[in-house]
Amino acid sequence: MTTVNYTPDPEKKAQLSQEQLSRLEALSDEDIDYSDIPELDDNFWENAEIVNTDVTQNTVSSTLGNF
Repeated sequence: MTTVNYTPDPEKKAQLSQEQLSRLEALSDEDIDYSDIPELDDNFWENAEIVNTDVTQNTVSSTLGNF
């Protein structure tokens, strides 16, 4: 097995292709499936806190098996 470590570079944000951007811009709110996301009630917003994370401190690890 191989372990791969990845640390995102905040200076290199992921770019959408023109096709992806066009498809995203064409979506209306009604086109988005929210069925697997619970509705956020007033209690959620009353207790919400702003959290700023430093993406340079996050590391994503994945272990890949031999295929």
